[in-house]
Amino acid sequence: MKVKDIMIKEVFVIDDRKPISLALALMHEKGIRRLPVLADGKLVGIIVQHDIEKAYNRPGVIAETPVDWIMTKHPITVSPEDDLIVAARIMITNKICGLPVMEGNKLVGIVSEIDILKILVDVLEKGESR
Repeated sequence: MKVKDIMIKEVFVIDDRKPISLALALMHEKGIRRLPVLADGKLVGIIVQHDIEKAYNRPGVIAETPVDWIMTKHPITVSPEDDLIVAARIMITNKICGLPVMEGNKLVGIVSEIDILKILVDVLEKGESR
């Protein structure tokens, strides 16, 4: 199975200079926990809900602090053609919960641990019903 088979294709993103309050509001509105961060249309980072919550506990961080101050820069990415096991191993090895999916320099999707767990559950349930 390939990353493209399970990735989320409708990816919500945020500009690197937008405030973290907007990122958090977008996450709540869309029911997501991570946002790829773009600068001039190019992927430059990723921010997860936990990053924002931690940032609010640091001195000097306010709701209008730009996303690029707290994002993870140079996120690890995968290709749509990568095997799903490769993506899962990358997440395990790096202790991360999601990967932007890139086709060349273009963001085409995102894959998370939940997406992989759904596949695992499907496989296990099918195996048990035999």
